[in-house]
Amino acid sequence: MNKLAYNLARSPQVDRLRFALRAALLFLLAVLLGILAAANLAEWGGRARRDVEEAGTGRRQLQTLAAESSRLRREIETWKKSRGGQLAQANSLIARKSFSFVSRLDFLENAASPGIRVRNLTLENKRSARIRASISTRTLPELFALYKKLAPNELAIASETQTQDEYLVNLSFRMPDEEI
Repeated sequence: MNKLAYNLARSPQVDRLRFALRAALLFLLAVLLGILAAANLAEWGGRARRDVEEAGTGRRQLQTLAAESSRLRREIETWKKSRGGQLAQANSLIARKSFSFVSRLDFLENAASPGIRVRNLTLENKRSARIRASISTRTLPELFALYKKLAPNELAIASETQTQDEYLVNLSFRMPDEEI
């Protein structure tokens, strides 16, 4: 094993060439990092200008759409004035309509919870006709909640089937006559 000997009485000599090379390397690295920072700042400034230009374009499009909307409203008002009799006649036909498919679908949507899936739905084009549906759900409490909501409407359960992960039900009910 070699012995290390240190003489603490003498002052160490600095190698000036190595020191100059290291100082030059550090200076070059600082200059390089400064250039990279300036390039990134310039790129961010370009992005900010593009974002401002896009916002201006969006504002112009919004103004154009607002003007178009106002023009269409004026057209509708003039059309209503010129064809008021025809509109009244059409509204009276709508008022005489016996039932609405949309209101029946809305009733079913309000009765069903989010876990209920309607697989098949049959609506008849008659007043107070029965609505037939095939429904599936993953949990029994959701199914019982649906039964409870539909029970006042002459609920009739045709079949219930339980698979591994869901309950399948064929049922029918009569929706009361609705007012439109």
